[in-house]
Amino acid sequence: MPKTIPLIATSLSLPFLLFTPPALAAVLPAMPPSINIHAGPLGQVQVGGLFAFAGRAQSNVYPGASGPAGKTFSAAVSDALISISKDTGTWQFYLEGGAYNFYVVGQPPSSTGNIINATFGPLPLAYIQYTPSKNFNIQIGKLPAIPGITPLTALISDSYGIEFGLTGAQQQTVTRGIQANYTLGPVAASLAWTDGPYSNRYNWAVGQIAYSVSKASTVITQAGGNLGRTGYSTSAASSYLNNSDFYLLGYNYSGNRWNVFGYLQYQKLLATRRGGRSHGDQYGASIDANYAFTPHYSLSTRVDYIAYSDQAAVANPNNGMGYGPGSRAVSLTLSPIYQYKHWFAEGDLSYVHVYHYQTGDVFGQNGTAPNQFVAMVNVGFLL
Repeated sequence: MPKTIPLIATSLSLPFLLFTPPALAAVLPAMPPSINIHAGPLGQVQVGGLFAFAGRAQSNVYPGASGPAGKTFSAAVSDALISISKDTGTWQFYLEGGAYNFYVVGQPPSSTGNIINATFGPLPLAYIQYTPSKNFNIQIGKLPAIPGITPLTALISDSYGIEFGLTGAQQQTVTRGIQANYTLGPVAASLAWTDGPYSNRYNWAVGQIAYSVSKASTVITQAGGNLGRTGYSTSAASSYLNNSDFYLLGYNYSGNRWNVFGYLQYQKLLATRRGGRSHGDQYGASIDANYAFTPHYSLSTRVDYIAYSDQAAVANPNNGMGYGPGSRAVSLTLSPIYQYKHWFAEGDLSYVHVYHYQTGDVFGQNGTAPNQFVAMVNVGFLL
């Protein structure tokens, strides 16, 4: 299931964590400030917004698909989101609601309405935060997920472009549960108990440690998994993802002009936890770089790789994963981005090539084309 959200901004800046995670998306050099409003007993609250419209052209449409996935040309409202937040005091909160869409390289697009109904609803993020000290807080509600690098957070995405990479469909985006965050010098740690990929079964334990080697460089480690069993599939994830173990090692560099993020990802995939037997493995790698030519214009490039073990049950497009048992895929994406004050325009040119695929599980009307080109334009403004 495609699970990334094409929002853009200056950095991944979780509004109520008292540490600053790596600047995974320093794409737009000047995010306009939120609107500050005095809300009576709540004190100062911040209001933000993002509104964007996307057009898409693709070669080799998806076999047997209807809607945008079966069309060469399509268009949609990609984002119409409003956030309301309070980031001071002992008790804080964050709400984000509206319309959104997901785009992932090598995954079929869908209409905005279908995405909202099939995933997180019109209020994708809603949580409160208890902040007893300057270096510790606890959050509870609908949270940005730890596993992976595709959180929907504060109207901000950690992608340098419109589409997320090949591994985006295997990463979590929004999860429900409770999370604790703690900082000590250059170390920032988070630990959460959640429902994983939005399964409504609270049996996932996940954690992250980020170590700032320098002001510009940060190393990230993530690990998590289902400690029970989730014996059913949801529209947000197959049973294999619901019951998986997840590991990620990443490095981020954030400079004046260059911003680079790379990671290695591994998942042990199981249909259920019964018997403890692995049903397959997924391996992924990505490197994403952005260079700012001027305060208004930047260019990004990303290279992705994903591979599946040859167990027949796992790499199946019906599960939102892979192109058949033992399938491999590589992709290249170029993303020019322009911003002037509150307005922005971004483009994506992506190419994906699949090999070791199963006939009928790739692109084209008959599912036999091993490659796909996609061109996208996303235009909008930030409040």
